[in-house]
Amino acid sequence: MDQQRQRPVAVYNRAVRSANILLLVGVSVLTFFVGIGLPAISDSDEAFYAQAGREMIESGDWLTPRYNGLYRFEKPVLFYWLTALCYLLIGVTETAARAPSAVAGILLALATYGCARRWYDPSTALLAGTITATSFGYTATARQALPDLALACFITVATWAALVALVAPRPSGPDPARRLWLTLSGFAIAGGFLTKGPVGVVLPGLVVGPLALWRCYSEVCLSKDTPWSPPRKLFGDLMYLSILSLALAAPWFVGMTASHGTSYLDRFFIAENLQRFATERYNAPRPIWYYFPIVVGGLFPWSPLMLLWSRSLRGLLNRVRHIQPTEIWLGAWALTPLLFYSVSIGKQPRYILPILPPLAILIARALSRSLNPTESPRRRDFLTIATVSSGAVLILLGGLILRAHVLLPAVSPASMQLAAAVIVGSGAGVVMIALSSLKRFIPIALTVASVLTTLTVHSVVLAGVEPEPVQEMAAMVRSAGPESLPYGRYRVFVRNLIFYTGRPHVDLASEEQVRVFLESSEPVLCVIAEADLARVVTPTMPVYELGRVEYLNTGALTLRALLWPDPMKDIQTVLLVTNRPPNSLGTAL
Repeated sequence: MDQQRQRPVAVYNRAVRSANILLLVGVSVLTFFVGIGLPAISDSDEAFYAQAGREMIESGDWLTPRYNGLYRFEKPVLFYWLTALCYLLIGVTETAARAPSAVAGILLALATYGCARRWYDPSTALLAGTITATSFGYTATARQALPDLALACFITVATWAALVALVAPRPSGPDPARRLWLTLSGFAIAGGFLTKGPVGVVLPGLVVGPLALWRCYSEVCLSKDTPWSPPRKLFGDLMYLSILSLALAAPWFVGMTASHGTSYLDRFFIAENLQRFATERYNAPRPIWYYFPIVVGGLFPWSPLMLLWSRSLRGLLNRVRHIQPTEIWLGAWALTPLLFYSVSIGKQPRYILPILPPLAILIARALSRSLNPTESPRRRDFLTIATVSSGAVLILLGGLILRAHVLLPAVSPASMQLAAAVIVGSGAGVVMIALSSLKRFIPIALTVASVLTTLTVHSVVLAGVEPEPVQEMAAMVRSAGPESLPYGRYRVFVRNLIFYTGRPHVDLASEEQVRVFLESSEPVLCVIAEADLARVVTPTMPVYELGRVEYLNTGALTLRALLWPDPMKDIQTVLLVTNRPPNSLGTAL
């Protein structure tokens, strides 16, 4: 009889789980996939990965990444492989270049859902996954050909699986599932290592290591068997995890060492990792609090809901409530990487992405409690204040977008007005829901607002009008002369022009190099901003203009540009020039 009663319950639970997963995947597709072919590959780091994947296919060398025909030792190979595979499947396009990041975003949302469902309940899990799928830090990164979201996915899976296997309570007898969790963690650690190097190992180790040692110590104190049994188990688990991860990640590094010598190991581990973390060689130093506003912005529009933690934190300080084990694990999971990156010298906004999933789970848990009708009015007041804050910022964002139209003359005024209206309207809807008696719809309102804002910004504001300036410039370069005609570029289209020309370029790093390049005895082309060219040319230097484009580097937009847009400062006039009369280029070589 009990089994007959339990069967419909199990069927219902499976149906709910399937519906939640489908809903989460649907939201993730909207925020991570729709419109990822727009805009053009930006003049940022994403161009390195987009072009290197292309050159991997063209060269047939799947061991060593290349960019502009030169070896690229800065990062391991996995993300290049994924990009190249996407090119083979759907062609060399912007969509294919960004597809690995978008897929990583979906997997990350599902991993966050799975973690929250295991430790809490289905409603909290769906909220946590949705927060991950709609946070602006993730939606922005998923739409760029960058390995950081893939790294965040690997670190999330590695940390969660290791916590389940090594820290969470487990049966006293044999537990076959524990070995499966360890295996999953080992694969994820290897994936993280092959994506961006040692950080894929260090972050899960810093989070799980101290917690696993504390659990081992506790088991020794409480053990009725030999006190050496828990340490032996932990040692055996760590050995299995290490051997598996090493077996998966080491072959590529062995192949690179065999091909390029031990100097590669020194270049990668010392220069590209240790010096990037501990010196100013790659990034200018930033204050220790740098990541706090980054986290708030990365979790928006959900980050104001962190206000809901205040009562729980006050209860802990006043000792009227006890901290739960899952709260300890999630807190360590979020705070440890935050401290790790905060003390580093080289800081970049996207480095902090791995800490967002545990924060999303904690926010989801607090939001679920606040939506309970039995909760205190004070907690619901906090919810109202936090949600109104989110809506107000969205309204402000819509106003800034409308104000920034002067920087995007190629986008029609009607499109910009529509984009601003959509964002302002979504923010106003969030505020109205927060102030009404329909607070139970706050998660839906924030989700819809995030989806609409993401699609509007990326499909209207940032998409531009094809051909975009970099595509126009690439067409000018290709039509200027034979493919063997050298071209250089200085301080503009530094990374992405090669993706559209399909031809290697000459790197020009200083005005003196530009001057020498243009004074060459052979005909050459040069892509340079009009203001820079004015400082380079001399009265005796023959320079002929072949074309020009107006260019706004959206990948480098600052808050100042949004608040006080100034086309004279923010929009560059980029020229294609040559040192020979234009009518002679076709036969000069």
